[in-house]
Amino acid sequence: MKEKVKGINFNKIKNRIVRYFKHNILFIVFVLTSVGNSSLLRFLTLKNYFEIKPVLAYTAVVIIIGAFSYFLKPKKRFTYYMIFGCIFTFLCIVNSMYYTNYLSFASVSLLSTSLQVIDVGDAVVKNVMEIKDFSYLWQVFALIFAYKALKKKKKKIVNAHEVKKVKVIHTLIAGLVFLGMFISTLTSLDIGRLSKQWNREYIVMKFGLYTYQLNDIVSSIKPQISGMFGYDEHAKTFREYYEKNYKEPEQNKYTNIFEGKNLLVIHAESVQNFTLNTSFNGVDVAPTLKRLANEGLYFSNFYAQESVGTSSDSEFTFNSSLLPASSGTVSINYWDREYVTIPKLLEEKGYYAFSMHGNNGTFWNRANFHSSYGYKKFYNYKTDFNIDETIGLGLSDKSFFKQAVPKIKDITEKNQNYYGT
Repeated sequence: MKEKVKGINFNKIKNRIVRYFKHNILFIVFVLTSVGNSSLLRFLTLKNYFEIKPVLAYTAVVIIIGAFSYFLKPKKRFTYYMIFGCIFTFLCIVNSMYYTNYLSFASVSLLSTSLQVIDVGDAVVKNVMEIKDFSYLWQVFALIFAYKALKKKKKKIVNAHEVKKVKVIHTLIAGLVFLGMFISTLTSLDIGRLSKQWNREYIVMKFGLYTYQLNDIVSSIKPQISGMFGYDEHAKTFREYYEKNYKEPEQNKYTNIFEGKNLLVIHAESVQNFTLNTSFNGVDVAPTLKRLANEGLYFSNFYAQESVGTSSDSEFTFNSSLLPASSGTVSINYWDREYVTIPKLLEEKGYYAFSMHGNNGTFWNRANFHSSYGYKKFYNYKTDFNIDETIGLGLSDKSFFKQAVPKIKDITEKNQNYYGT
């Protein structure tokens, strides 16, 4: 006798679920491995083991993506699952590496420049990649194993008798159920942080990796799309405002104190304020920087201004006095714009501007962007320096400065005034 409660036939529902699992083994493997990889990333990075919200979120995302495979012929569905399985695996590997080095998660604008890693591939293998970063490859092997096992047993990978549209609808409903359960757990704070995208660790912890990456894609594309509509009108408003409200800078005791002098700027990455006043056994950690701070102008009260472009963003802000893009990367997405910069302003006063960097010129698109800044020459890794000692991702500071000195002497002999970064 069938069990019924208020018209619900539980045996019939159970049989349908069993039949669904039996005839959709490859889809189930795809969902489980995708959910498993995202959970593994969360465990290894955020140490977040017992949060249910992200599990509901990325289960919903994976089921909805997988549902569209039923529009394809049965033989092509494995290819569909493999493509998305490789994409999910790639996202996990990249974010695992990124979190190890930056304690945050990668943005689409950074993923779009991932081929730059080839330029410093040997250093990445030695200093950035860890064994755990390869643990996510299990998803790809699991899908291949499941497919081959099903073929070997000559089992039906899918139920060919069911109509595609019905299969898609049923699977989408399952995905929407998980999505509905997830949405019901959200607070206004969660939604606000997702839309702002300012705390990536919180978003991955509460929404999962796949939800974060989808939201990041939308956030990255939005400025590009919005820029296509009403750009001329907004540009006109912008220009008119500053033409009307422009004021000459006020004079003070520091005005023109460097006029006619040569200027060298040393941009030191990741040097923090506390090092200047730290010592061990009476020996200063950074004696030269401390002396320069005491003898010259020293500003310690400031906010970091970089966005996802990190060091390239700080170069942009330093050269242009503009904030970087909140989504995307200025050096990649906006390098070909016209900017008012220090090198260009000094060129008007007869200065020769140059820049030097101990990394490859293609990294962060510096070869192009430094030209946009107005630097007449960009000395960089491999093309202008002898790579005799590497530390991290590039030429060591000691060797870099040692080789820079004769180049600067040559510039001094050929130019009355110069500005170098």
